[in-house]
Amino acid sequence: MKKCLLGCLLLLSLAGCHNSQNNAPAQNSAPTGTVTANNAPESAGNEEPAPAPKEHPAPKIVDQNKADYVAFEGGLRAYPEKRIVEMDAWLLGSQTRPLEYLLVSPGGNTHESLFATAASGLHLKRALEIIGLQEAKVKRSGRGYIDKPLGDRVKISVRFTHRKTGEEATARVEDWLWDHNTDSNPAPKGWVFAGSFEQYRENINRSLFEADMKGNLIGMWRDAACVLDNDRDDGYMPDIYSPHPEADGIPEANRGLTPPVTLIFEPMPDDDNGDKKDEGKDD
Repeated sequence: MKKCLLGCLLLLSLAGCHNSQNNAPAQNSAPTGTVTANNAPESAGNEEPAPAPKEHPAPKIVDQNKADYVAFEGGLRAYPEKRIVEMDAWLLGSQTRPLEYLLVSPGGNTHESLFATAASGLHLKRALEIIGLQEAKVKRSGRGYIDKPLGDRVKISVRFTHRKTGEEATARVEDWLWDHNTDSNPAPKGWVFAGSFEQYRENINRSLFEADMKGNLIGMWRDAACVLDNDRDDGYMPDIYSPHPEADGIPEANRGLTPPVTLIFEPMPDDDNGDKKDEGKDD
């Protein structure tokens, strides 16, 4: 009997100890050195407020009717007062054949051209007209024709990043060409504004521009479909011109690299060439 009473007392004692442990407050088990979050840091109110972000003024966009140029698609701009046309273009490289064109647009003979552009031939023609140039009144036809093309004479320059200095530079396009017939740069006489051909087709109710149909805008080997054509003495012969790889500062160009350049068109100055303007009369 005594053993039973002692057993009951022992069980009651163990149960009381267990309950006292459960009711004790929980201890912080975080290890020494642990940083706990504090929603009210002691330094609050003592720090200077963060500076407000700077407001950058929005870029000024000049309305077309207030700009000093007329803009066309493809990066083409005509400046009536300056009498200059600027065109965004790319220098092409790794041509496998001599140059037949100076400039082409998408769909043109890029493997035979020095430059390519996203602008259209019709827009180039309109831009040249805006700066006061006139196309030929007498048109030629075909490729490699003998009679020289006619029209106002146009000087073409190229603005680019100099390969050695990294600075912006400008050169005449002829400096980037080589004439294998004369073993020198082509004569710096520019190109003539032949004008290509524009015809209205009633059955489709629209005009077709031949330079854009073929994608070739400026000829080296004469092409009457071009907006500008080559009236040099050897312009009727194929396989005469090529890029001049030793031109001063010409950017590196290959199949995977087409450096951006800007082509500049302007009336040929009188002191550059005596026959600046051709009235379009046949010889």
